[in-house]
Amino acid sequence: MAYMREDLRRVNIHERDFQKYSVDNRIYCVPPEEDRLTAQHELLERLCGDRLWYPRIENPRKILDCGYGRGDWAVAVAEEYTDCEVTGIDIYPILITDQPENLILYGYNLNDRLNDPEVFQRNAYDLIHSRFVGPGIKKNRWASYVRDMKPLLRPNGWLQMVEYYPNIQSDSGRLSPQSALTRWFQAYARAMEDYSDRNPRVGQRLQQYMLDAGLRDVGGTAINLPIGAWHQDPIKASIGSESVEMIGDLLDSLAIWPLTERLGWTAAQVDALTTAARRELEDVSLKLYIPIYFAWGRRSSRA
Repeated sequence: MAYMREDLRRVNIHERDFQKYSVDNRIYCVPPEEDRLTAQHELLERLCGDRLWYPRIENPRKILDCGYGRGDWAVAVAEEYTDCEVTGIDIYPILITDQPENLILYGYNLNDRLNDPEVFQRNAYDLIHSRFVGPGIKKNRWASYVRDMKPLLRPNGWLQMVEYYPNIQSDSGRLSPQSALTRWFQAYARAMEDYSDRNPRVGQRLQQYMLDAGLRDVGGTAINLPIGAWHQDPIKASIGSESVEMIGDLLDSLAIWPLTERLGWTAAQVDALTTAARRELEDVSLKLYIPIYFAWGRRSSRA
């Protein structure tokens, strides 16, 4: 069910602020990270050629953004399509400065059924957008999460989903199995899969969840976000140069709670690993990148 803005309360853990509601309920235990989310949105938009979505959608009337985060994507859509009603939902419903009049925001736990009539409308949305919600959604919720979104779409409406695969790769093949980045992912994956009921590899399954839900014209792509200015394409090299700090902050924010609370590490151990990983992110010779999975599917024209 939707909840009120008193759930913006925070609790300090390991010198980082977390949303108290998420920590108490073991939902999305990642520190609020407004600056990183804005940088992430800007880099991803440039990487995707300034497109907000991949399906062909013209003159949308209603759009739902699941996991709006800092609100950058939802605000960009609301400002570009001023006649479109944009609804954003997030476990941590932060206030947005200069919020567009056509943007409505709610606090909502995506692990709950998407059936609250005060928030959602059936047969209504031209597009539902879900991005980077993997750390908060339980493994056994993904299939029903996608099924829940299908009846909210209008006939011929589209669903687009985006998720990281946070196992950073090396285009040069020089990232060793003993590297800090490899050890970071191994620890993170164990904490999330074995102890937190989450799937850090869910991006690879998005298209199948859409097919299983009965969506049509299902497609997708994997886009590699370069880390560091190593790419021959000058645009991607610029993006990579700017992504180093953002990805380092991502590794830190994703790891601190599950590694301490689930694996029993000390905060100092986590900091040591993420600091070593950050140093590797700055090594241009490794030619690093992080895969991002995009998937989209359409509801049938028959409601």
